[in-house]
Amino acid sequence: MPSITFLESGVVIDSPDPIRLLDMDDHIRFACRAGNCGTCTINVVEGLEQLSALTPKEQRLFALTKQTDSNLRLACQCKVLGDVILR
Repeated sequence: MPSITFLESGVVIDSPDPIRLLDMDDHIRFACRAGNCGTCTINVVEGLEQLSALTPKEQRLFALTKQTDSNLRLACQCKVLGDVILR
């Protein structure tokens, strides 16, 4: 069962199935839910390999915004497959 830990709030969420990160937590701010705005960008502190692969929408948005930090993901685009720690 994947466990998601949010460092700043101390919230820990468990999920029995792979699910989009945004659908697991109502503490993540979002606007479009489609990978277009970047509002739901999260920083993966640990467990980047426990998230689904980077989507083309994420690649496009991060290229447009010149984000080079490989630990950033869009909560609306990635699925949690195992334990992660987020900021």
